[in-house]
Amino acid sequence: MMSGTGAAHLLGIAVYPVLTRLYTPEQIGVYATFVSIFMIYAAVATLRYEYATLIPRTQQAANNVTFLSLFVLLVFSSFLMLTLLVLGPALREMLNLQELGRLIYLLPVSVVTYSLFMILTFHFNRIKEYGKIAGAKITAATGIAGGQAGLGFGGFLQSGMVVGKVFGDIAGVVFLLWKRRKIQSSISAGVSPLRMAAMAKRYRNFAFYNTPHALTTTSSNNFPVLLFNSFFSDAIAGFYAMAAKICYSPVQVVAHAAYQVFSQRVAEKYGKRERIIPFIHSNLAMLAGVGFLPFLLLFFISPKLFPWLLGDGWEMTGLFVQILTPFIFLVFVATPMNFIPLMLNRQRKAFVIDFCYLLLRLAALSIGIWYQDVMLALTLYSAVGVCVNLYQLSWFYAIARKAERDMFPA
Repeated sequence: MMSGTGAAHLLGIAVYPVLTRLYTPEQIGVYATFVSIFMIYAAVATLRYEYATLIPRTQQAANNVTFLSLFVLLVFSSFLMLTLLVLGPALREMLNLQELGRLIYLLPVSVVTYSLFMILTFHFNRIKEYGKIAGAKITAATGIAGGQAGLGFGGFLQSGMVVGKVFGDIAGVVFLLWKRRKIQSSISAGVSPLRMAAMAKRYRNFAFYNTPHALTTTSSNNFPVLLFNSFFSDAIAGFYAMAAKICYSPVQVVAHAAYQVFSQRVAEKYGKRERIIPFIHSNLAMLAGVGFLPFLLLFFISPKLFPWLLGDGWEMTGLFVQILTPFIFLVFVATPMNFIPLMLNRQRKAFVIDFCYLLLRLAALSIGIWYQDVMLALTLYSAVGVCVNLYQLSWFYAIARKAERDMFPA
């Protein structure tokens, strides 16, 4: 799965120099604004029930979790579409999103395709079909890259980035549905409304605590684009979006794939009452070892590298990457560990931490906006990220050690 995820994101990185020569920073800034809004909606579209797919001991119970996630997604996406049809123009004006135009009506499509992809990914992870997950990610990445580049060459510069992303996401979902048909076990085995309701009650903490947690996390990750667009310019939002995308790509190559494998294996070990601390040690050491030198190199060469890589007019992206690198390295190391509070039913404190994180990030950005200094805003934002991620890593480790001691008292 890691090799497939890596190939998908390497393809995304490879197409950046083409996209930055087709689209202006302002046009990429508009696209980044669309993606930021869509990600915030997608964070709550399923009430995060799909993240519980790995926890039940029986496959039938897991199937009911999958269908529960699909039902919640259907209700949410229908409500979102109705809201946009009735209030779309007013929302664009109120939120200063006039640049999006009619592209705002693609938000429900993006939310559905992304969320459906996540639901199916967790289902395939549950049945250990890692190769099919990797294939779907490569298919989606190819569709996005090809769609955005093709539409850009075709002259659809105002809508090409958004439409290309939607096309790629749909391609990834179609791939998973096609592969699902070839698996003998039924995804609907044992599914019933009563059992779905029972799963909703059993895993209600995902809705009550993990969903607000995900909303605050996603909002704080996407606020820079939205605030830079509102208080600086579309171009500044585009520079930041490109820097964040380039920084997060190494994270997504390894850490997100590692999350899928780590979550499945640590949940299995915990369910079988086996020791989990040695497994956590090995994962942290592996991620820190893999990431240290590449991120160190990125920190020193980014101001010179990105103007050459992305073309004239993108110099600020290199400076943004340099500022973000220490923070993103810690995100890279900590990402798989985020499953531990879910597994140990500690979503409440995880949400409190993340809500405080959101407030600190907003404060950091607000100081920079007050002084009309985007570099100050981003430096404070990155510093807050470093401090909070270090605290989270220590907390994840502490609660995992306590859980292990409870299983194996001295």
